[in-house]
Amino acid sequence: MNSIERPKRAPVPRATDTTLSRDYYVSQEIFDREIGNIFFKQWTFAGHVSQIPDIGDYFVHTFAGESLIIVRESADAVRAHFNVCRHRGSQLTKASSGNVKLFTCPYHQWTYELSGDLRRAPMMPDGECIDYGKLALNSAAAEVWAGMIFINLSANPEQTLIEALGEPPAGLLKLEPENIKEIRRDQLVVQGNWKTLLENYLECYHCAGSHPELGIAFDIQSSYDQTAAWAGACFLGGEPVRKGLVTVSMTGDLVSKPLGRHAEDAALQLEVAEGLGLLPVLTRVLFHIDHAIIHVMNPLSVNEVQWTTIWYVREDAVEGVDYEIERVTEVWRATNLEDKELCERNYKGVLSRVFVPGPLNPRAEGAVRPVLDHYLQMMA
Repeated sequence: MNSIERPKRAPVPRATDTTLSRDYYVSQEIFDREIGNIFFKQWTFAGHVSQIPDIGDYFVHTFAGESLIIVRESADAVRAHFNVCRHRGSQLTKASSGNVKLFTCPYHQWTYELSGDLRRAPMMPDGECIDYGKLALNSAAAEVWAGMIFINLSANPEQTLIEALGEPPAGLLKLEPENIKEIRRDQLVVQGNWKTLLENYLECYHCAGSHPELGIAFDIQSSYDQTAAWAGACFLGGEPVRKGLVTVSMTGDLVSKPLGRHAEDAALQLEVAEGLGLLPVLTRVLFHIDHAIIHVMNPLSVNEVQWTTIWYVREDAVEGVDYEIERVTEVWRATNLEDKELCERNYKGVLSRVFVPGPLNPRAEGAVRPVLDHYLQMMA
């Protein structure tokens, strides 16, 4: 009787890594330390240049409990100011966006230039009463990279964003990321520690069983090799698309007109995937040939984290003609809701006093421990 010879399975490395001990997810003291050691030291996505096309345009962005005014000071300069008057601390603006020539505090009418410099304090002349030069708005660092605005709550970060990421790669530039527009923004509050959500995103061990919509066009197996290279403060790369497919959608087909110079291609390019990630508080930028998705994490408390997802299409795309919002957004809207339930259930288990982290899958969860080690280095 002939026996069927089965292919030999590749050996699996010994599982030795785990996540962090329970207190890192439940301790208020550790969360308080994270504010200074993590949240005020890393880069995170704040918005897109399309939100502030003209001088004086601004929008308000919130991160780690801080309100920031992101404003276009000039054609070439974008600033990020803490939304805090230097007099008595009143917020300068309650509006989520607008256009101004100056920022005037509604409490006592202290007035600031777009640069943040103090212009006027009623009944308190410069030099005679106070020194205007010492009372500029507190600012965060802001950089524009490939049309996207990133901030660092530190005014003088240890590393600039361009030093961390380098110049945008050619594949991303071909998509012309500066020439896109926002079509939808969703915000979910997940009842769990922010690192629970981070770890969930760093691995796709759970994807085949939990994300049927994402798995249609997203190449789960390829993602294992991709995420294994994630470590440190940032990484470049998009979301791998299955062979022969065009984009991550419910069919793998286009859901909007091609971005940038891809509209000029004689033949539609398959499997386009560009992007970046910033860590440990995660920003994940995903560009496909026809749309972009940006995920942003915002820790609210030791047991709450906000997860924002923003969808973009080509700036001249017409709704109802070139795209339908439902088709552009349906994969990640479903995936986000699935992840919210997974993370909240996971965190309830972590809260148990008997919880001890188990071994990580060496292949499918390969990014988790290196990123946690980077977190621990920052905490030290």
